Amino acid sequence: MLICPKCKCALYKNDKIYQCDNHHTFDIAKKGYVHLFLKNRKQTGDDKHMVKARTYFLEKGFYQPLCDQILLFLKSLSFAKLVDAGCGEGYYTNQIADLFSKVDIYAFDLSKHAVHEACKGKKQVFYGVCSVADLPLNEKSIDIILSIFAPIQASEFHRVLKKEGYFLKVAPGPKHLYEMKQILYTDVYDNDLQHTYDGFVLQEIKEVAYDIELCSKQDIEALFMMTPYYWKSPIEGSKKLLALDYLKTKVQFQIELYRCIGKEDDK
Repeated sequence: MLICPKCKCALYKNDKIYQCDNHHTFDIAKKGYVHLFLKNRKQTGDDKHMVKARTYFLEKGFYQPLCDQILLFLKSLSFAKLVDAGCGEGYYTNQIADLFSKVDIYAFDLSKHAVHEACKGKKQVFYGVCSVADLPLNEKSIDIILSIFAPIQASEFHRVLKKEGYFLKVAPGPKHLYEMKQILYTDVYDNDLQHTYDGFVLQEIKEVAYDIELCSKQDIEALFMMTPYYWKSPIEGSKKLLALDYLKTKVQFQIELYRCIGKEDDK
């Protein structure tokens, strides 16, 4: 199942390390995850502060209705091997592991801080630090890939998915956090949506939308820090938002199910 990120040979667990036949070794951290990102490549990913903010926000249950819908979606499918590509701090992954205890679950993220946090859940999940553009997995070995608010790497997902496998994408809807954006920006636009990926056919779309009320500066700041707007917003808009101690805003999500199609279907 796992392959070496250096030479692409099979990767095996051997006591406290993973290694391949070419003797490339990867240590298992004390928390249980494996660092499979090559040191000669530039590493980015969420820092400690972003992970802390997102963990705080999610643990308060603001996005639990979304997680419940993801779990319902997964219940309607049949799979034995699942990958969470861009798992973050494991909020969704660990709940999936609770419900699907007999499924082999692999979860990857570029942020070692996020993966470290995910491992605190003590679930039966293989957690690894790596880019979702270079998954340490054999070709055609996975039944379903999840991408929840993470970068989409369609060609890499297609490589590791079995024919007729599934790609489940969760992305912000057009009006996601619209009221928050109205505070940050003078001109507010709907979020763009993409529904076409090479090698995949769209099977189903489900929208999840509701209002959330944030009743403290800490809640508002945590939400802000876990979004791209934290880095992109004008200074005046950011100050205006962070001065609030109450915010009501819509959250809107798109859950999209795609089926992997092979070369015969592509013709």
